[in-house]
Amino acid sequence: MAILWKLTLKQKKTIHCKARKLLVEGSAGSGKTIYAVHKVILYALEHPNARLAVFRGTLPALKVTAWLEIREALYNYDIYFQENKSDNIITFLNGSTIQFKGLDDLKKIRSLNLDFIWIEQAEEIDLPVYRELEKRLRGKASKKDYGQLILTVTPEDKNHWIYDEYHREHAGKILHFHYTDNPFLPDEYVAEYEDLKEKDYELYVKYTLGEWGNLSFLIYENWDEKVLTRGTQKWLAGVDFGFSSPSCFLLIGWYDDEPYIVKEVYQDRLTNREFIIQIKKAISEVGLTPGDIGTVYCDNAEPDRIEEFNQEGFNAIGGKKDVTARIETVRSTFVHISPECVNSKREIKGYKYQRDKNNHPTEKPVPFNDHAMDALGYCLYGALGHLSPFKMKDEIVDIEVW
Repeated sequence: MAILWKLTLKQKKTIHCKARKLLVEGSAGSGKTIYAVHKVILYALEHPNARLAVFRGTLPALKVTAWLEIREALYNYDIYFQENKSDNIITFLNGSTIQFKGLDDLKKIRSLNLDFIWIEQAEEIDLPVYRELEKRLRGKASKKDYGQLILTVTPEDKNHWIYDEYHREHAGKILHFHYTDNPFLPDEYVAEYEDLKEKDYELYVKYTLGEWGNLSFLIYENWDEKVLTRGTQKWLAGVDFGFSSPSCFLLIGWYDDEPYIVKEVYQDRLTNREFIIQIKKAISEVGLTPGDIGTVYCDNAEPDRIEEFNQEGFNAIGGKKDVTARIETVRSTFVHISPECVNSKREIKGYKYQRDKNNHPTEKPVPFNDHAMDALGYCLYGALGHLSPFKMKDEIVDIEVW
């Protein structure tokens, strides 16, 4: 049965590219992920018994992105497949398989012989991990026809190893996608990307044009990627409400008086009820219930939604409105972000101050990609801000009266 593939014109022209190494880069909403999804499915269908693998920094992040997109495409095209969720493998009628793996443990990939590899959000991984994956492209199907390693990337600064590897060393073919190549992109996203040119040109270059470049006036550089491995002093959370824009929930554990972003829920088009269901599922993965979280600090513009959180067992209150005060509080500590919290990492890398007419930084952030940053600010001000009950408690000392 012939399949009518739903592809943009640029995707159709390049879908049969056989370059051994292929960098697919470009702006948000440009269709680079959907392009890679179709490359994976086509290779699996055209090469019986082929061994394909899709990787990302962590398996939880992969499950809500590429894995989800591939399954949705298979359903939409009515392509039969079987799925082993315990082993993270999809199998086709012709014997081809797609396995999904995180890259947080290299021992899990060193025995693989693969014909096709897709690294999603490859900017998240280090060069040694990439070198290890290069060695895995040695399967039987790849020797008979061709093998391919695809990287999909949202460009970062030019000091990144991917820029050196592909733009300076010309290690493989480069395809650049732009959001204007994607006729399926909703009008509200197009407007947002175009408006960014007036808000901040550097962010426009990065997110709208999808080009490599450095960002100035970053707000937060006091962070790292680190997993909370020990017991916590307390659990708190921050919430930014949205609908057409993403709603964001951050579960934050505290150890040695420093915050660790452990879990995130980040999704648009969620009703409040759906949002709460997603949150309960996320916190249950670390053995928590709503009552185990001390306080959930929320966007106080939505009192009805806050009340619904309270009805579901959370201790939810409105957070601090003053964005400058929230930023100052976050900058006063060191923030650790779990590698699986990919949206928090993406936002913090691009969260920057606005410029004034003299090209100097102001105290206000650029209002773009700030949902996780708002949730972080609500929570950390609640824990560390001037009026925080936790801060006041910490500052109580015994005074001996003579």
